[in-house]
Amino acid sequence: MKKFIILITTLMFSASIGLLGCAGDSRKTVTSFDMITLTVQGMRGTSVYEIADKDGKTELKRFRKVYSNGEDILELEASAACDTNGFIELMNNCGVIRWDGFHGKHPKNVKDGIMFDFKAAVNDGQNIHADGSENFPKGYRNFVRELDKMLAEYEND
Repeated sequence: MKKFIILITTLMFSASIGLLGCAGDSRKTVTSFDMITLTVQGMRGTSVYEIADKDGKTELKRFRKVYSNGEDILELEASAACDTNGFIELMNNCGVIRWDGFHGKHPKNVKDGIMFDFKAAVNDGQNIHADGSENFPKGYRNFVRELDKMLAEYEND
């Protein structure tokens, strides 16, 4: 009976690892990225974050969308150069890879709020797309807070 319980426990553990994708599945973590665009639209305007890997350095920019002469224009608000490995660690800590396919529907009875659209090219060809309205994936708020923190630290140097 004891051997049977050990066998069943081992089989269940092995099956759960296979189902959860542990065992080194690179699709579960970001190992590299090319370009990321995050658009955040709220009552006070629209911010567009562009993050690119440029020769091993991460280039982070935040633009403000303004309407001028009949068209939307992006004006650069802040920019920073960051360590790429640290930025990839941030993406993994926030679970960005799991955001793919997230569509946060606008809650009933909410008249306004914040909308976001996130697009990323990671891991040499894998695309991530998520969007929502006052409904965000796990780790989103921390990710945006850290982007703003990186930009603020650079401005203070």
